[in-house]
Amino acid sequence: MLHPVPRQRVFEARYEQGYRYLDRCGDALLILEDMLSEATRCVWLPQEATPTCARLMCPDLDTYVVFNASSLIIDHQVIGEAQFDFVAVATTALSTLVGRFDLQKMRRFGFRRFIIVPAANDSIDDADRLSLRLPPVKEWLSSVDPEFVTRSYEQVSVFETKDRSKGLRISTKPYTKVGSELHVDERLKIPPHHLREGQHKALVEQLRRTQARDRSPEAGVLVDIDYYWMWPPKDTNVKEFIESGMRASEEALAALVRGKSP
Repeated sequence: MLHPVPRQRVFEARYEQGYRYLDRCGDALLILEDMLSEATRCVWLPQEATPTCARLMCPDLDTYVVFNASSLIIDHQVIGEAQFDFVAVATTALSTLVGRFDLQKMRRFGFRRFIIVPAANDSIDDADRLSLRLPPVKEWLSSVDPEFVTRSYEQVSVFETKDRSKGLRISTKPYTKVGSELHVDERLKIPPHHLREGQHKALVEQLRRTQARDRSPEAGVLVDIDYYWMWPPKDTNVKEFIESGMRASEEALAALVRGKSP
């Protein structure tokens, strides 16, 4: 039986006329640092503030908040069993930017999940075979060589309402974990007493959890599910949107694992 492994979830809000970003980026960072730390009971660290983007991270939750003049992105790397109120973080971050940047019109809300469906023996060949089984695919023979057969399959399917105001994009492709050099945050090289209370401990814990990535599947099929609403009203309930996206992604994933189209 296949047991999908969640790896990442992302909330994105795109908006128009966020020109006040350049004037009020610092204010927004200060507010978010305090409000998100209070909401999650974890340390949030501003990482950068440039003319193109600002970025905060929470080492305890493996989560990043990135925003600029046109969009807000909240990216949670799912590692281990860390649980927190993702909806509260998204709601707090978006409401802060709406207030500070005086945003009047939203272009798009997106809730995206990346999930690995592991192959039987963590092998590349098994991942290719699994990619053929998950989506509804027929054998394809090339006129170039009649002995050609389909070995693996990458699929992108888009489902939308008639007015195209809501949609679901699903892609699947074979996945093999690529090893990468372990990144050590530069702040860990600073003496602990030079950091604010809790920051050094949070960074050390993040490093420990990053090392735990090795327990994830070596090979399988990567399922990328993107649920979105176009031109949502400014007062759209973020909780309602994310919960709708979660239900849609779970139903789509279940259908794929059963071998049926959503």
